[in-house]
Amino acid sequence: MGGPGPGPETLAWVSWVAVFVSLICYSVGSVLQSIGARRSAHLAGLSAMAFIVVELPYLAGVAVDALAFGLKVVALQTLPLFVVQSILAGVVGVTAIIAHVHGDRLHGRDWIALAALALGLVLVSVTAQSNPAIRIAPTIQLTIVLSIVLPIVVGLIGLRMSSHYAPLVLAAAAGLAWSGLAIASRGISGAPPGMYLLELPLTWAILVHGIVGLVCFALALRRGAVAMMNAVIFVLEMIIPSAVGLWLFGDGVAPGGELWAGLGFVLAVGGTVSLIITRHQLHV
Repeated sequence: MGGPGPGPETLAWVSWVAVFVSLICYSVGSVLQSIGARRSAHLAGLSAMAFIVVELPYLAGVAVDALAFGLKVVALQTLPLFVVQSILAGVVGVTAIIAHVHGDRLHGRDWIALAALALGLVLVSVTAQSNPAIRIAPTIQLTIVLSIVLPIVVGLIGLRMSSHYAPLVLAAAAGLAWSGLAIASRGISGAPPGMYLLELPLTWAILVHGIVGLVCFALALRRGAVAMMNAVIFVLEMIIPSAVGLWLFGDGVAPGGELWAGLGFVLAVGGTVSLIITRHQLHV
């Protein structure tokens, strides 16, 4: 007979480690995918997609992203969506700093935005309350699966656009898809013990949303700066899943920490939005 499983404190520490390692992996994966995607900038449509997926840097980036996603799912077993999504928004800052090291210089406003983002992540982290998600009904799970229609439609619109806003629209489609993926990942933590994951609609939601997000992100990277693309995606991934987590899964903060958590979330979103604006101005 096996011994008792890990206690709540151990699970919480595992979740914290998982989310910060996931942050590093997502940052590295985004840069690698950007390198692979830019090599197909002279192509269009399906031929571009076929060229991208055989590029070694892109494939390496996808592999690192897969590891990051697995760690994210681990983190969401006990951490609220607004905490995990806010921390992973740090990818915007990390990729901007990586770009700075490679010659894409950051300016005063960029550093202020990065400082706001960092302070926001600290405040969100210290006020978090660790709990599994509340179990949701099968009909709601099915609704999450069917919500994939929205990012598909937005992605098709972006694919047909020829202006410099097309990458933003494609990035928005990826952000919507990965918002659905995050919501489904959090919902799995509330599944009945012993239930096979393949029996859950949320498992299929993770698969479908993940694939659509990956395709839209690859197409967006062909013409946009990686920091700007991540900014668009993570703004959506912060706001939408965080709201759904508070409403649907019973996510919350430690007693007395509501004001600080709210301030941290606003700083994190504001820092990310500022990076969207300043980095986009440099690349149009």
